[in-house]
Amino acid sequence: MIRETRIALFTLCALFFTFIQSGCSRNDTSGLAEQQIEKLVLVATPGLDSPDIWAKAIKESLQEIGVPVSKENACAVIAVIAQESGFKTVPKTPGMGNILRNKLKNAGSNPIVRFIIDSRLDQPAANGKTFRENIDSIESERDVELWYNEFIAADVTKPILQVLDKDVDDLITTIGSMQISVKFAGHYPKKPENVGHNDIRKILYTCKGGVFYGSAYMLDYKHNYDDWKYVFADYNAGHYACRNVGFQNMLANLTRKKIVTDGDLLSYKDGHAAFGSTYGILIDYLKEMGMAFNEEEIKKDFRKEKSSDFEKTFSYKTISALHKSKFGSTIYAGMPEIPLKSDKFSGRNLSTKWFADKVKSRFDRCMRTKL
Repeated sequence: MIRETRIALFTLCALFFTFIQSGCSRNDTSGLAEQQIEKLVLVATPGLDSPDIWAKAIKESLQEIGVPVSKENACAVIAVIAQESGFKTVPKTPGMGNILRNKLKNAGSNPIVRFIIDSRLDQPAANGKTFRENIDSIESERDVELWYNEFIAADVTKPILQVLDKDVDDLITTIGSMQISVKFAGHYPKKPENVGHNDIRKILYTCKGGVFYGSAYMLDYKHNYDDWKYVFADYNAGHYACRNVGFQNMLANLTRKKIVTDGDLLSYKDGHAAFGSTYGILIDYLKEMGMAFNEEEIKKDFRKEKSSDFEKTFSYKTISALHKSKFGSTIYAGMPEIPLKSDKFSGRNLSTKWFADKVKSRFDRCMRTKL
């Protein structure tokens, strides 16, 4: 009887322990509840219609990407959505019609090409108005896309604009609630669940699709930043831009030379990478220091500028070690000095720092919200 009682007690304890473990496991993986995320969304945008839909999209996206559904991650996503679109799947952009007119104007200088484009503009679209007239009602990137796809459907117009590399992907490169790159979304290995489309552009115009790919770009990469402002700056300027600025700052301190801290260790033109001033300054400095190095290896190092692997290279390790030896510390990150150049920001003096500061302010407010 005593033995049976002991077995029963042991079994009960084991079941209880298993229950506690499974409960903790579920809490660790599930993170914030949708209702908690919904509260954070409403703090960011009071009076928003259907905040529950956005909360569901945020929670599911973080889970499907494979990052914790933490308050920090949720607030980061919410802050970017609020800044980029104000929680709109198809955000309106002032002056979008004029932006399209300018792009068409610059489509080609050949008189024959210009004649064909102008003739097409005066032809009727499906709604009975001419394509030229319909430009007046364009308010968003999605409007441009729909207008342009119909515009190039003609047998003559389409091949001419394709020869000029003026596909819709060249006209509108970032879309959706988080203004994410169509190119990034097309190459990202994971796909959002239950979006109802296979076309990547259509997916990005959905609530779930825009949140999924925007969250993936911001959160699914390895870095060692100690401040979210650098993550937000990277979101605007490109992965590892802030880490690269840290490297540029260290090199500038060591050499006492002016370096443009733009976060680009390579310069890109017409799809080709070139080695710019940062590379040249590093090579000269290594020679002055009398250090043995292989210039081809340095080039290989610089080609890793968009990867965490750059931190494992000879170039990065050497400059970090020399900077720490001379100044007592290393500089992991800095804010890129990049003006925002876009037709959408015409006439406005904006920069990556401006963007990062605005998003960080929204993030801090979100994090102060009690759940």
